Amino acid sequence: MRRNILFILLGLFIVAGLAPARIAAPAYSLENVAVVQQSLLELYDPAYLNLDGTLAETGRDHVTQQTRSVAALSWRLDSQPSTPAAGNAELVYTTYLQDSGWHPEVQEGAISGGAALPLEAIQVRLTNLSQAGSVSYRTYRQDSGWSGYAKNGEISGTTGAGEAIEAVQFKLTGALAAQYDLYYRVQTSRFGWLDWAGNGETAGTAGFRYPIEGVEIVLMNKEQTFLGKREQNFIERIEPVLSYGSYLTDSGWQEPVLNPAQSGSPDSSQSLEGLQAKLDSQPYPGSVSYRAATSENGWLEWTQDGLEAGLPGTGQRIERIEMQLTDELAAHYDIYYQVHVPGVGWLDWAKNGETAGTQGYDYDVSAVQMQLVQKDAAAPGNTAVAFMKYVPKPPPAPVAPAVPIYPTGPDWTVQDGTFRTNAGTNYYVGSSYIIISIAYQRVWAYIGNQQIVNAPVITGRPSMPTPRGLFAIQPYKESPSVLIGEDYESPVQYWIPFLGNAYGLHDASWQTQGFGGDLYLYLGSHGCVNTPYYAVQTLYNTYSVGTPVVVY
Repeated sequence: MRRNILFILLGLFIVAGLAPARIAAPAYSLENVAVVQQSLLELYDPAYLNLDGTLAETGRDHVTQQTRSVAALSWRLDSQPSTPAAGNAELVYTTYLQDSGWHPEVQEGAISGGAALPLEAIQVRLTNLSQAGSVSYRTYRQDSGWSGYAKNGEISGTTGAGEAIEAVQFKLTGALAAQYDLYYRVQTSRFGWLDWAGNGETAGTAGFRYPIEGVEIVLMNKEQTFLGKREQNFIERIEPVLSYGSYLTDSGWQEPVLNPAQSGSPDSSQSLEGLQAKLDSQPYPGSVSYRAATSENGWLEWTQDGLEAGLPGTGQRIERIEMQLTDELAAHYDIYYQVHVPGVGWLDWAKNGETAGTQGYDYDVSAVQMQLVQKDAAAPGNTAVAFMKYVPKPPPAPVAPAVPIYPTGPDWTVQDGTFRTNAGTNYYVGSSYIIISIAYQRVWAYIGNQQIVNAPVITGRPSMPTPRGLFAIQPYKESPSVLIGEDYESPVQYWIPFLGNAYGLHDASWQTQGFGGDLYLYLGSHGCVNTPYYAVQTLYNTYSVGTPVVVY
């Protein structure tokens, strides 16, 4: 009876004290293990148990087997661990470190690697085997994916090729799998030590290109309880999801939408007074930051991650916005955004801190649209005119005489064949010429003192301005013609080039909102002068090659 009680006490001591120690390794040293093991062995001393020598040795082997799990997690501070009892499988492994080579072989519970260098390959083997089976393992490489399974000391991965490992899997086979469990964890360059995986599960990351820098493996008897944290042993990159909502003048906050949906009311008279945006999921650290400007207060403070931008509920309407990503997220993604302006429509896309909207027109934003794309990928649409700023026109020139004795414009004259502006420009044009004003968006043409054409035009947009200077009609004059550029092919009826065969006057049937005014700011050409059909027809039929053309 006394011997049975002692065996029961011994079992409770082992389960309660030794099994958790398999995971809480830092709390033990080899000296602690030796003390625990010696205390347990003393319970089997024949002087106390009155057992014969055979039973005493059997008990000693059992205690050695149960306490080996404590030694396995002692981080192997002693380079010469004690010899295991017969029949106990032992796990040893080594890793190949980039730019450093093979790490010294370590036993289970110790760290291989851990020097902030990517791992390229791993070898694992079992010793002291009494059961049939093996340890199998494979590696996930950044550019090649999963390798086939290696086993018992074979190399998994590459050596010297510079291709790091991102994830690993380990498992036992045969009778070994019925007696033992394998637990393992890895250290990555970004997340540090992840939680424990077990028996063929994946440990590491996918999609980030974060290499493994260290690995730790533990072999445990199945009757032992594993207490290590096992929640996040594998992290897979997911695409970021941006959600955003807007505050409308008469309706308040709208339900958030996900990119690239529209938020707001582009088809109504309501305007935005507030804006919120946040990341519902993201693969990298970082935030979405944004700010808004009103015509009354200008730019307001930057905010981020779901906080309010603008002045919702005050009646002050947003006329332009800016957005950007921060930290590591900004290194992998671009944020695009565009706004809808009543009377103008959807402007083009802005990105990464650029301004979207208007300034100086007293226009309000009625809707927004946002989209995240991978860094340097194609934009979701046009990006030419995301922002329009009103540029005041020059003050009107004095009223010209009803019947001038020489050709006169708002800020120019032609006397004795010389074209002069109020700013001091002087060109000799003779008695037959064409004059184009970018500031006034107008074309005039004369023969002597007789005015042939006086019409509004649309010149090049601010990002692609019409060149200024004294030119002449080129020999490439043609009717009909086809204008060809990098991203367009437009047929026209009349083509009057004045600078090579690249810049000229031509009709533009696609200009449906008229000509003149400030249309060139957002409907401007690629540098040519879009001219009403009646005006360019007269110019084509009246003026020959060599006729001076002034653009000022």
